[in-house]
Parts: sequence; C-alpha cells; structure tokens
Amino acid sequence: MKRFYSLSVLITFLSLYSFSQMIDNDNLVITHGPYLQNLDASGVTIIWTTNKPAVPGISLTYPDGLKRFIRNSHDGIIDGGGLLHKVRVEGLEAGTTYQYSINSIQILKYQAYKIYYGDTIDMKPLSFTTLNPKAEKTNFTVVNDVHEYSGKLASYIRNGNPAAQEFFIYNGDMVNYVQSPEQLFTGFIDTTVAYFARTRAFFYARGNHEARGYAGREFKNYFDFRDNRFYYSFDHGPVHFVVLDCGEDKPDDNRYYYGLADYDSYRLEQLEWLKKEVKSDAFRKAKYRIVIVHMPILNEGSRGHGMKFLADNFGPVLKTAKINLMLSGHTHRNSFHARGEAGQEYPVLVNSNNSFVEIYVDKEKIRAVVRDVNGGNIAEYEFR
Repeated sequence: MKRFYSLSVLITFLSLYSFSQMIDNDNLVITHGPYLQNLDASGVTIIWTTNKPAVPGISLTYPDGLKRFIRNSHDGIIDGGGLLHKVRVEGLEAGTTYQYSINSIQILKYQAYKIYYGDTIDMKPLSFTTLNPKAEKTNFTVVNDVHEYSGKLASYIRNGNPAAQEFFIYNGDMVNYVQSPEQLFTGFIDTTVAYFARTRAFFYARGNHEARGYAGREFKNYFDFRDNRFYYSFDHGPVHFVVLDCGEDKPDDNRYYYGLADYDSYRLEQLEWLKKEVKSDAFRKAKYRIVIVHMPILNEGSRGHGMKFLADNFGPVLKTAKINLMLSGHTHRNSFHARGEAGQEYPVLVNSNNSFVEIYVDKEKIRAVVRDVNGGNIAEYEFR
C-alpha cells in the first residue's frame, strides 16, 4: 500500500512538473525592436524579436480610422513559431501616415494536431509615413563606419535631430564582423530603435566588415532588402537612390578568407543589374540621382583590390550616367572629390568614422552638411 501511495505521489509530481514546463511563467516580451525596413511608397516591413516563440501580427490603422490586421504567410502557412519576426505591410498610399501596433501571441507548444497559446503582446500604437516620389524635397542623414561604437552612434543621431529626418542611411561597417546576430543589436540596432527606428526607417548599404564572421551569412535575416538583394534602388521626393554593395576589400584568394570568398563574380553580377538600372525610366527621369556605396568609386588615390575593381568596372557605367552625388565611407577620413577631379564625372563625398552627413534636397539644389560627433559643422557643399 505504501509503495502504491509513493508511486501515486511520484506520478502526480511528474505530471505537475511536465505541465509547469509547458506553461512557462515568464511573460512574453519584445526583446529588440520594432524597427522599420524597406519603406517605400506603398509598404513597409516591421521587424522585432521576442523572448519566446510567437505568431507575429500587425494592427494597422488608416488615417480615416479604418483598422486592418495583418499576418504574413508563405506557401499557405501563417508565419510564426520563432523569436525573430517580420511582417510586410502592403497596399498603402504614398506620403501617408499610418498607425501600427504589434500583436504577438506566444506559442507554448506546437504539435501536429494541437497548438497551445500563451501570452499576447498588444503594444501601444506607433506611426510611420510612407515615401512619396512626388514630394518636392527631402532630407535624410547618412552614417557609416560606426564599428559597434553604439555610444558614438547615439551622439550622431541625437545631435542630428532625428525627429527632423525623414529616414537614415547606414552606409556600411556598422559592426566589426558578425560572429553572432546579437552584435547587430548591441552594435547599432538597439540604439537606432531607442532614437528613431520605430517610426522612421533606415536603409542599409553593406560594407566589407558586415560580410565577416560566421553569422555574416545570416545578416539578411535581420533586415529587409528590396528583392532580397544588397543592391537596390528606391525613390523619394526628387531623388532616385541607387544603393550598391561594395563587397570585400581584398582579393578573393586572400588568406584571411580561407577560400570562402567569391566577391569578384558577385560584383560582376551586380554590375549587370547596374547597367539596366541606369537605363531605367525611374533613373533617367529623376531630377537628382544619388549613389550610396560604402567604398568610394574613384580613379585616383590609394586603393585596395575592392576599390580598384569597382573603379575599373562600375566606374565607366556611372561616369556617363549623370550622377549628381556619390556618398561613401570606408577610408575613415573626410574628403571631397569634385566632379572630374577623381577621374569620374560625378562628385564624391567621403564621410569619416567620426562624423555624419545631413543631406537636404529641394528643386534647386542638394546641400550636404558634414558634422562631427557633437553636431559641430565640419564642411558644407552644394550641388545645383
């Protein structure tokens, strides 16, 4: 009888323990984000992470008060079950402000014929404004070569008046390498979210350092790039933006790549896209054309393999494309190369690792202001 009683107690204990493991007492919370990606005239992607597996959703409110609930699906299956969440919102109007709130439902247990749900996150509404290719002016900020110094990034953003910027462009080398995705958050994403990324988007041009490290292959997972490529274009106001991926700075057979680099063929693939891009109506008919690329494309000065490859192959295509301005970084020095001075028929503004650039564009000119980490004016240029 005592044995039976002990066995009953043990079974009851194990049952309670199993149930307690299934029902986690920790609340479902957002660990990173949300932040806006791939913003255009008709849509936006909202990204965040949670501490528990969940099903992501977005509650969207239109200017007239109409509400819409959005979950994405792929191949007939609603997205969900992981810690990283992306929801793409489409069908929006250009230059229009919308409110959104995150809705995530925790998945406690996922079985073939039964799913147990837990907590629900229902966040307070935030807002964003879609891009508008018909706007008469635009202004934005460019930052590069932060190399995980999030405190410096915070100073850039804070002293650049983020509320006045329509969006930000991160022009490469925001981290030293990507051995773990957590580096992306501690290096710059969390700081970005704290200051503006919940309501304003940032666009990314990959530098050579983002390609380094084991998790560099997972880099795309934490952002949203147009057509899932590191090179792309978009329009806002009078500007057609062309974002290029510079690739690595050393030859593919360099010993530090251990036989795992194939950037020259990748750049040639990108070059074929660029040849078509500069002939597109969006490019040709734009009032201004701005190229964003981490490594400056110049025909003079000290250049490593990557910069020379870009100059030799991409340079001739851009030289005749009537570029109004190229914005770059990489060299960790501020420099300006007027049209024709660098062997190319476009001006090149190179931003250092200790400054940021504010760009103001209207129907008369492009104005670029280079500021130091405290917001002090370093230089100013106008392109009419």
